[in-house]
Amino acid sequence: MVGMTSAPSATAPAALSPAQQLEQNGFVRFTDVLDPVTMDTLLLRAHATLLREKEAAREAVKSNGSLIHLSDNPEYADVIGSPKIAELLREVGATDPRWTGGFLISKPAGGPPLFWHQDWWGWTEPESYDVRAHQLFVMIYLTDTTPENGCLRVIPGTHLRDHPLHHLEAAHSEGLQSFANPDAVDYAAHPDEVAVPVKAGDVLIGDSRLIHGAYANRTNEERPLLTLWYMPHWSGMSPGMRARGMENYLRRDDIRTSVARPLTPLDWTPVLRQRVEAVLPTYEDSEPPVPWHRTPDTSRLIPA
Repeated sequence: MVGMTSAPSATAPAALSPAQQLEQNGFVRFTDVLDPVTMDTLLLRAHATLLREKEAAREAVKSNGSLIHLSDNPEYADVIGSPKIAELLREVGATDPRWTGGFLISKPAGGPPLFWHQDWWGWTEPESYDVRAHQLFVMIYLTDTTPENGCLRVIPGTHLRDHPLHHLEAAHSEGLQSFANPDAVDYAAHPDEVAVPVKAGDVLIGDSRLIHGAYANRTNEERPLLTLWYMPHWSGMSPGMRARGMENYLRRDDIRTSVARPLTPLDWTPVLRQRVEAVLPTYEDSEPPVPWHRTPDTSRLIPA
């Protein structure tokens, strides 16, 4: 079940722009984006955040390692609203990026692999089958990360192309998150997988439709990751899609929470909100949200 460390690493032809890499492969890696002082500060915050999380909450999402919503932890406001992150989003083609959520996903020493999944929720809508992504993840690993300690693994091109892993159990179920069945194929190595190792300070941006997972952490050190979610073309989306995006931002989705009263940036102080104001979503239309639907119609994807 544990991903093999001999998996090939992701590389991209130098001739492709970041936007082209994202369109072709479903993800792109930027190197040396965040300086060592910033990374050390984020790592210290992450360890403090993890210290406050109850062990039972982490066990419930054992495959993830932790799933701590950043809206409950506004001390990450500066990275959510970072001009450097906004610049990278523009480089991959974002026209009006808005943040709708994010997590500290930290795999502890000895933690199991993360199940294969894709994260898009709007598969009922025709635009979900376009080349252009409507939701992007921004991953910031806070330590050097390899297959040995739980780096990302992806199936390139599956943001647009059908793949056998699309036909597994619906992702994010309680059983998958809790690693209830370690022998499930959802955690297993796959011949199409590509490892995406990074150095602390690198940033990964990917299409939420991309099938991905993570290797087990076979070291004796925590492997922390910040995952930020942005909708890159907010003002150009249909009203129903924006309405669903607002529901996600307000935390009316299927994401597990370990707190009694989940917060959103609407609960933050003005000083904190000011750090993220430029990337917060707004919605003035009356259109109802599109249905929350995580499973693609694979007949509308490019055949495998």
